[in-house]
Amino acid sequence: MSAKRHNVGTYLTIQKWMVENFGLHGDELLIYAIIYGFSQDGKSCYTGSSKYLRFWTGKSKETVLNNLKSLRKKNLIARKRKPNNSGNPEFYVYDYWATITRYPEEDQETIIHKWAEFSTTCYPQKDE
Repeated sequence: MSAKRHNVGTYLTIQKWMVENFGLHGDELLIYAIIYGFSQDGKSCYTGSSKYLRFWTGKSKETVLNNLKSLRKKNLIARKRKPNNSGNPEFYVYDYWATITRYPEEDQETIIHKWAEFSTTCYPQKDE
């Protein structure tokens, strides 16, 4: 009997600014760090399922979805709806990305350090 192989190299990184400047903690912090990790190159998106986010947080699907909604409301992440591979138009999935990653690299540090002021005057990316 062989054990299921797990990807030993899978990890996430929590940046200090995510806590200090964006005020993230707990489940929101973990979910944001995952999405940021997948989208930090400014082009890619998190295309995984809620199951992956549930693995990292240890929480229910409802809790994960509520945290995604909260992060979107805070303009920290955005999403794009796309059809599911099932062929059924009623089923769809989302690509998520950290909004900060869509700004020019030279502006990102300024935005991070002035997020409280910036996020109330500007909405970086709207959901599509």
